[in-house]
Amino acid sequence: MSDPSPPPPASPRGLSRPDLLVALGVTLLGALLLYGTFQIPFGINAVVGPRVFPLIVSLGTLALGAWLTALTLRGERAEPAVEEDTDPGAPADLKAPAIVLGGFLLGTLLLSPLGFVPGTALMYFSVAFAFGERRFGLTAGVALLVAGITFVVFTRGLGLNLPAGVLKGLL
Repeated sequence: MSDPSPPPPASPRGLSRPDLLVALGVTLLGALLLYGTFQIPFGINAVVGPRVFPLIVSLGTLALGAWLTALTLRGERAEPAVEEDTDPGAPADLKAPAIVLGGFLLGTLLLSPLGFVPGTALMYFSVAFAFGERRFGLTAGVALLVAGITFVVFTRGLGLNLPAGVLKGLL
């Protein structure tokens, strides 16, 4: 009696550029977090200071990025979930990640001269646009509202000093 089910297809091997970009991005994020952690002043003379938790998170992120990079360089690939209807061998569409990254970079550059709310709203808008939202007025309004609420919560609720920029005096 023969087995009616066909054998599972062999997983594709070889270097996956999107997986490598994600792995290197996680590694870079861990390195930047580690750099930022060492910029935190000690402030107090104690064993557990303000650097402990950021140090744990940055080292964990750095180790995860190194592990993902090693797996990717060995030819391992991120497999889509069973319910996803994707072709893992198809070329990657990097348009949406590029839009998100461009929005974050532009928002970061505009954060200081324009303020937290416009810069952050631009970041929110770019994410919505990258995911296919084309109602520009609604998206811009929601992005400004969420950025404004975030600004108020962070400055008044948590006592953080965020740049008000062009909205100084209004918020």
